[in-house]
Amino acid sequence: MLRSFTALTTFTFILSLCGLGLRFIGVLDWRVSVVIVATMIAIAVVFVEASKRFNLASNCRTLAFNQARALDGMTGEGRIRAAIILAACISLFLELVIIRWHGSLLPFIAFYKNFSLLACFIGLGIGYSLADDEEIPLFLTPLLMAGQTIFLLLLRYGPGNLFARVVMNLVSEQSSVNGLNLHSSLGLAVRVAMYIPLYVLLTVIFLSTALLFVPVGQLCGRLMNLKPGLSAYSCNLVGSIAGTAVLFGLSLLWSPPVIWFALAVFGLLVFQQYQTAARATGLAAACLVVCSVAWPVAPFSHQIYSPYQLIERTANVYGTMQILAAGTYYQKVYDLSAENTRRTTDKQLAAIADYYEFPFNFIKQPQDVAIVGAGSGNDVAAALRKGAGHVVAVEIDPTIVYLGRHYHPEQPYNNSRVDVINTDARRFFKQTKSSFDLIIYGVLDSHTLLSHASSVRIDSYVYTQDGLREAYDRLKDKGLMSVSFALPRVEMGQKIFRMMQNLSKDARPIAVKTGYDSASTTTFLIKKGGTIAIPRGAVTGNGFKDVTAEYAAATNVDIPTDDWPFFYMAHRVYPFSYIFVIGLVVALTLLLVRSFLPGIAMEASLMPFFFLGAGFMLVETKAITELGLVFGNTWQVISITIICILVMAWLANLLVAKVNVSRTAPVWCALLGLILIGYYATGATDVKFTGIGSVLFAALITAPIFFSGIIFSNLLKNNVKSISRIMAYNLTGAMVGGVLEYNAMYFGYAFLYLLAFVIYALAFSTSLKIRQAGV
Repeated sequence: MLRSFTALTTFTFILSLCGLGLRFIGVLDWRVSVVIVATMIAIAVVFVEASKRFNLASNCRTLAFNQARALDGMTGEGRIRAAIILAACISLFLELVIIRWHGSLLPFIAFYKNFSLLACFIGLGIGYSLADDEEIPLFLTPLLMAGQTIFLLLLRYGPGNLFARVVMNLVSEQSSVNGLNLHSSLGLAVRVAMYIPLYVLLTVIFLSTALLFVPVGQLCGRLMNLKPGLSAYSCNLVGSIAGTAVLFGLSLLWSPPVIWFALAVFGLLVFQQYQTAARATGLAAACLVVCSVAWPVAPFSHQIYSPYQLIERTANVYGTMQILAAGTYYQKVYDLSAENTRRTTDKQLAAIADYYEFPFNFIKQPQDVAIVGAGSGNDVAAALRKGAGHVVAVEIDPTIVYLGRHYHPEQPYNNSRVDVINTDARRFFKQTKSSFDLIIYGVLDSHTLLSHASSVRIDSYVYTQDGLREAYDRLKDKGLMSVSFALPRVEMGQKIFRMMQNLSKDARPIAVKTGYDSASTTTFLIKKGGTIAIPRGAVTGNGFKDVTAEYAAATNVDIPTDDWPFFYMAHRVYPFSYIFVIGLVVALTLLLVRSFLPGIAMEASLMPFFFLGAGFMLVETKAITELGLVFGNTWQVISITIICILVMAWLANLLVAKVNVSRTAPVWCALLGLILIGYYATGATDVKFTGIGSVLFAALITAPIFFSGIIFSNLLKNNVKSISRIMAYNLTGAMVGGVLEYNAMYFGYAFLYLLAFVIYALAFSTSLKIRQAGV
C-alpha cells in the first residue's frame, strides 16, 4: 500500500511542478521561468536522493506499520467509541475545510460542481477499503495537506494574471453552447490547448486531495472494525454531526483557515501518540500545515473569511474601500455625496453617480425602496440622496454589511431611514408583508457555493422566473423594478429581458446600457401596471444607451426557473468542458483504484450499500435545494439542513438497533413512494410556508433519508462483511451520485428524484437477490 501511495504522491508532485511551470510561462521572462522550473526539479531530485541516503522509505514503513498496530491494540469500550467519534468528526470536518479552502483560493472550482467533494469521497472510499492493511501512513496526511496548500498559494498569489484569465475562460464556457467557444476565431486545437493548464491544475488538486484522505479513511475504517456494525456506524454518524457542527461554529465566528487546519491536523495528532518518532513527525507536519496556511500572502489587504467566501478589503483609486472576493474584484465604494466636490469635477465619478441614481429618473422621491444585493451600500446611499423615505437593504453576506457599515464614507447603513436585513433575496420577498415603490437589484453576481453537497450558488435562485416574480408581486401599483447586471454575453441580457417581459402582459421592460464597472453593464426596468418611458436627457450626455431593441429580439435562450436555475447557461446542454472534467474524474479514479486495489472485483453482497450511497447523495442534494428555497439559501439554513439529515440517519440507525425490523418491504415502499411524492411536490416552493406548514414540508422532503437509513442499518446489521468495506462501497456510491447530479444541468433538479428512484430500485433489487440467494 505504501509503495503505491509513494508512487502516486511523487507523480502528483512532479505534475504540480509542471503546473507551476505553466503558471509562470508567458508571465515571466522565459529564461526566468526555466530557472524556476529547473530549481523545483532540482529540489525534487535532492529530496529523492536524501530519502534514499537516510532510508526514509524504511522509516516511513515502520511508522505506518506501528500506526496500524497501535489502533489494533486499542481497548476499552468507551475509549474505542470516543476514538471512532473523533476520527469521524475530523474526517468530515477536514472534508468541509478542504472544499471551502479550494473555493476560497480558486473561485472557478464553483463552476465544476462537486469536484473537490468527489476527490474526498474517492480518497475516503479507498481508505476504508484498505482499513485492514498492515500499513496506515496517517503521518503523511498533514504533509500532503501542507504540500497542496503551498502549491495552491503559489498558484493563486504568484506573479502574472493567468488566474484571472482562467476565470474569464470559464465564464465564457458557462455561457456557451458547446463549452469551447473561447476565442472562436482561433483553431479548435489552439482553443483546446488553452485549457491544458486548467486540467493539469484540476488533476493535481484531485489526486492530492484524494491521497491525503486515504489514510484518514483507513483510520476511520480500522477503528470501526473494532466494534459491532450498528454501534460503530452510530458513533461514526455522531462524529460526522459533530464535524459539521464545529465548522458551523467556526463560520459563525468568521474564523480564518489557520484555525480550521490547526484543529484538523492537531486532532489527527491524537492518534499518533504511539511512539516518540510518530509524535515528533506528526507535530512537525502539523506545524508545517499551520505555518503554510498562516503565511501572509496578501499583507496589504485586510482578509476576512465570511461564512460564504474570502473577503479582502483594499483601497481603490479614490482612496475609498474596494472589496475583493477570493482575490477577484467584487465591489468598490465611492463617496458620491453632494459635499464631495470631486463628484462635479471628475467625469468618471459623475458617471458612476449617474449609474447609481439612474432608477430615480423614473420615480421621484419614492417612499418605500427595497435594495437586494445591497453590498457595501452604494445603492443605499444613492436612494438616500434621492430622497427615499424608507430603505430596506438586503445583503446575504454579513461581512460585507459589516464593512459597509464601518467604512462607507456616506455611512448609509447607519442612517435612521435604513433597515438592514441579512438574508437572501428570495427569503426576504417570501417573508416580507411590505410593498415597495421601487425595488433595485444591485449587480448581484457570485459563483460562491453555499454547500459542499450541492451546486447551489449565492445567486443561483435570484435570477429565475420564479425569483423575479416574487419580487414583482411586492411592488405597489405603478411601482418600478430595476435589475442591473454585467453581461458577458447578449444571451444573458435576453434572458433577463424575457423574464421581466413574462411578469406582466400590460407592461413592457426597457434596457439601458450604463457601462458601470464593465462596458456590458446593463440596467433593465419594468413598471407594474403601466408602460415605462425613458425621461428626456436620462440617456444622453453620460454614456448611457437605450438597448431595448437588442435585448427584445427573438431568441431561443432557455429561461431559468427554480427547477433549472442556470442563468449563466444559454441553453440546456451538457457543456463539453464538464464532460471532459467528468472523464478526468473517472480516469483519475480508475488510476487510484488500480494502484491501491489491483485485481479488486465488485462484491454482489455489498452492491446494495453502493446504490444506497448514490441515492442518498441525490436525495440530500435535492433536499438542500428545496429547503433552501423555503427557508432561505443562507449558509445557516444549508448547514442546519445537513446536520438534520445526518441526525435522521442516526435516528434510523438507533431504531434498527433497538427494534427488530424483520420486514423491510414496507420500508422500501415508503422510501420509493416518498421520492415520487417529492418529485411531484418539488414545485411547491412558491408556496409561502409558515409555522407548521414549513415544518411538514421539511419533513416530507427529508423523510426519504430516514427510511433509507433504516434500510442501510438493517442491511448492515445482517451483513457479515467488515463495516469498513461496507462504508467503502457506500462512499463510492455517493461519489457516483455526485457525478449524476450534473444531469440537473440538462433536465433540472426535479429529475434527480427520478434518478434517485431508479437507483433505490436497484438497491432494492440487489438486496432482494442477495436475500433469496442467502448470501
